[in-house]
Amino acid sequence: MLYDKTIGHPTISKYPMASSYVQKFIKSWINQVEGEVLEEVYDSLSVALSQPSSQIGYKIYTFDGGAHYLATRETVAMCSKGTTGLQTWQACLAMCQWATENCHIFQNKKVLELGCGVGLLGGVISHMCDQVTLTDHHQSVLRAAQHTLDINNINNGNVSPLDWTRIGDVEDEVDVVVAADVVFDRTILPHLVKTIKNKLGSPTGRDKVAYVCSTIRNKDTYNTFIEEINDQGLAIDNLDVSGLKSVYFSGTDVIRLIKLRLTI
Repeated sequence: MLYDKTIGHPTISKYPMASSYVQKFIKSWINQVEGEVLEEVYDSLSVALSQPSSQIGYKIYTFDGGAHYLATRETVAMCSKGTTGLQTWQACLAMCQWATENCHIFQNKKVLELGCGVGLLGGVISHMCDQVTLTDHHQSVLRAAQHTLDINNINNGNVSPLDWTRIGDVEDEVDVVVAADVVFDRTILPHLVKTIKNKLGSPTGRDKVAYVCSTIRNKDTYNTFIEEINDQGLAIDNLDVSGLKSVYFSGTDVIRLIKLRLTI
């Protein structure tokens, strides 16, 4: 289970969290908890409500039953600095949880993440794999991802720019490709699928797979993505994520996780 922990992180507890995020999180937690809520929780909400409004701050996540912590610096704005990649979205949170429950997929593997955002997914997977490369095209996003690696002391991860229209930018020696919440703009979907196909087709002598997790906000856009995959000859397996539960995504969020392979 992946969840947020707002205190106690030994590395970044001195950094501020966005007051608007803290308010939203506590209110969500109160609404979902069953039974009596401790008075201290309401005290924390009162403190958060009294703080000056802020849009950027740190979030601290814990996973593997609390064995590992991971911190990110995010904005609460949907779009900031011309990109949506400076906050973590629902499909990324779902995929982080799925990854922790299927860590064998990444063991002894080199992993490439497409559209890494602030680096939460890559950071989570770094605890399971040999090496992970986080890629994106926007410079602000790349800096945010590098910041996540730095403050969490992740030594087996690196950040690299990758333009999907120039698919040779990143070293091809990878075993697993992952991506979350990257299906939202129809114009980039052909380039996204070509990039995935290129990475799966590079010679390493191993069977390669890609996992793409999406929140279905526009069915037509997602259907276009599936059509592009079929047109480019990749095999699709739909994975069951119906059992994933989190404070971050409600039961009304439609999450899809697919596994892609080259056809023989």
